[in-house]
Amino acid sequence: MKKETGANALQSHIKSHMDLYFLAFIVGIFSGVIAVAYRVSLAYAEIFRRGVYTYARENFGIGVFLGLCAGGLVISLILGWIVVKIPMVKGSGIPQVKGIIARQMNFNWARELGAKFFGGVLAIVAGMSLGREGPSVQLGAEVGSGIFKLFKRKEYDKKYLITCGASAGLSAAFGAPIAGTVFAIEELHKFMSPLLVTCVLIASVSAEFVSKNFFGFAPSFNVQVEGFYQLKYYLLIAGLAIIITFIGKLFSDGILYFQKLYKNIMINPIIKPVIVVAITIVMGIFFFDVTGGGHGLAERIMHESFSYKVLITLLVLKFVFTLICYATGIPGGIFLPMLVIGAIVGKIYGMVVGNFFELPPNYETYFVILGMATLLTTVVKSPLTGTVLILEMTGSFYCFFPVVTACMVTFLASELIGIKPIYDLLLENMLPKKDEIGGNDQNKVLVKVPVGPDSKFDNVYIKDIKWPGRCIVVDIERGDKYLTPTRDTLIQSGDLLVILMNEETANKVTPTLIEMGEGA
Repeated sequence: MKKETGANALQSHIKSHMDLYFLAFIVGIFSGVIAVAYRVSLAYAEIFRRGVYTYARENFGIGVFLGLCAGGLVISLILGWIVVKIPMVKGSGIPQVKGIIARQMNFNWARELGAKFFGGVLAIVAGMSLGREGPSVQLGAEVGSGIFKLFKRKEYDKKYLITCGASAGLSAAFGAPIAGTVFAIEELHKFMSPLLVTCVLIASVSAEFVSKNFFGFAPSFNVQVEGFYQLKYYLLIAGLAIIITFIGKLFSDGILYFQKLYKNIMINPIIKPVIVVAITIVMGIFFFDVTGGGHGLAERIMHESFSYKVLITLLVLKFVFTLICYATGIPGGIFLPMLVIGAIVGKIYGMVVGNFFELPPNYETYFVILGMATLLTTVVKSPLTGTVLILEMTGSFYCFFPVVTACMVTFLASELIGIKPIYDLLLENMLPKKDEIGGNDQNKVLVKVPVGPDSKFDNVYIKDIKWPGRCIVVDIERGDKYLTPTRDTLIQSGDLLVILMNEETANKVTPTLIEMGEGA
């Protein structure tokens, strides 16, 4: 890649973005293909695993047990090798994508794409309680990184193409193109610009076209909700939201605790997954419904009747088993397991209040859907993504106002008790120390920083800002206008600062600049 100077970097920035839109389309198509292939592979892995454990339960004996142990040993060693040798594929992949966008990490896209795909499928074959959404997001982001390198784009375009791939991956994973777009804005970037929205929307819709050609137009969850939720029962939504908030706090803290616990196991890291795979084999034999991502279990929760005893058992086992599985760092996400946990809590709550208040039968399904949306909102701290994702996955817009209400109550409650976004916490645990971050100090790059209300940039002159490192503001996007700044330019809320610096400085100070630009 050619080195950028201030002049050609600025010229590249202000020219037409039509070529970037075209690349967003290409990223969307290829991300959709990869995400669909991943989703199909996971489906076959689920079928294979179900067949194996059905046979094992019906023909259990020493030979079958030894066969399961031998298969589990091979799978665990392969997964351990992948995690140790290619650490960028650990876990869900969403923290890594956030790190790339903030210039704190970098992709080796071809190698990591293959390892993430294979490792994620193998984890489901083993029966780990992990989902497809996080890996799909990273797979898409890896595609975006690959397109960026293959087309030899300027550094400025990198985060757009990676974000396009991430949103396309989520879109194809769950059949939710609008949720993919909102996710890119709310979770990955935390700001909105016309260029960003257009690019990710093109990519998400393109990926969804690919997905619809394979899976049809049916929503991810087969659920029917008839009749509107009555206003007189809205206090019950607040009750569920508060309960879910504390469960979400326990889940977030549990992830970090189990990661620390697993890290402190003093054995060869390649061998470590054997412990969890052994637990998985036991769960597969005696509690099969708890294994895997749990999509089928979530649908059963919606449509079938369960006793309180069974639901509480499923809740405890799914909750703890998910924490154990995610602690290993084996490729797999927590979106889908969280949705299942939220569905179980909602089911229990719906049964309790339904009996007490003599609610219509369809209200139980409402609470299942609200449980999924609110737990996702609590842990990820993205209420818009949680709302839109659940609506698109269920295809039920009867739920719109109840879901919006539940998510906002949950978000406010989570703010009050100090829950932090889980992917931000996971990213912090993965990052190297600042003095270990490198970069080419001869290569000039552009970084965009949004200005929020009451931030350290808002209503401040450029000359009065204490910039972290050597930074030059070369452009300001204000609405649909491009301003050429001077030392006496007054920065305003809603501006998008385009800052030129060398690569090493950018890698170190970009998170600080973004933090300075965030509002109070």
